Amino acid sequence: MVMIEAFVRPEKTDFILACLLEQGFPAVTRVSVLGRGKQKGLKANAVYYGELPKELIIMIVEDKDEDKVVEAMMKSAKTGDEGAYGDGKIFVTPVSSAYTISSGKAEL
Repeated sequence: MVMIEAFVRPEKTDFILACLLEQGFPAVTRVSVLGRGKQKGLKANAVYYGELPKELIIMIVEDKDEDKVVEAMMKSAKTGDEGAYGDGKIFVTPVSSAYTISSGKAEL
């Protein structure tokens, strides 16, 4: 199993989730967050925004589904220009175990 964490533009979140659902991946956690990446915030006129609103999408999927989920996220989150700042970042980390609280079973 792997955990996929995607920091994306808030205005793209609903489209990303719809694409994931269409691909057969309904189980997600969605959290509104503030942060900054390489762009180091945003300056608009005389106002500087140190952190920008993003959405964090968290999923746990089987190893075999990692590429499919990442590809769906990348295609649906991208706004246009190759390498443009602000479209987001996806992190993938291994998950050794998952437990269902109500049953106590080790399962996804």
